[in-house]
Amino acid sequence: MSNVNFASLVVDSHQEGNPGGVYTLGVVLAKSFTAPWPVKGDITAGEITVAPRIPVATKIAVYDFPDGKVEASSEKQGEPGFQSFKHNIEFMFASFSKGHQAELSKFLNAGGVFFVEMGDGLFGVVGSSKTPVYAKQSFKTGKKGGDPRGFTMKGDADGIMWDILPLSPTVAAALNFEALPA
Repeated sequence: MSNVNFASLVVDSHQEGNPGGVYTLGVVLAKSFTAPWPVKGDITAGEITVAPRIPVATKIAVYDFPDGKVEASSEKQGEPGFQSFKHNIEFMFASFSKGHQAELSKFLNAGGVFFVEMGDGLFGVVGSSKTPVYAKQSFKTGKKGGDPRGFTMKGDADGIMWDILPLSPTVAAALNFEALPA
């Protein structure tokens, strides 16, 4: 394998917006994939350029979450020669209902691949079908009227060969998101 030197890049967002935050959170059960996704061959020049390998009729579930209550992150870890990436997701379901409980029960011993639409409209992929994110939940009632009441989900996927990557705009535009209930 040939060595490729570093490239010069402008990385300061000078005179451009760089908004944080997540606007859309989608998830697909890892067992719904018909073949591993994404894989190294699906990545071109730092973005995923191949659509998720799920049946055509499969819709990506969408969660309508409280403002500012979703965060995706990643970290490169390991000693030189043994490095890989860890993908993380944290999100909150406000309130408490049987509908929440029914949806959260689907995460029991079941991993998922998450799709996060960021503030600039780019979608990132958290986890993979072979290394899914297993979300753990906690619930709090809050201590008084104005306190948050709801479920917090936190999960990670460790040992992934790449960082959280953007989906190509063409692939993202073709994603089949389930409509939110009225």
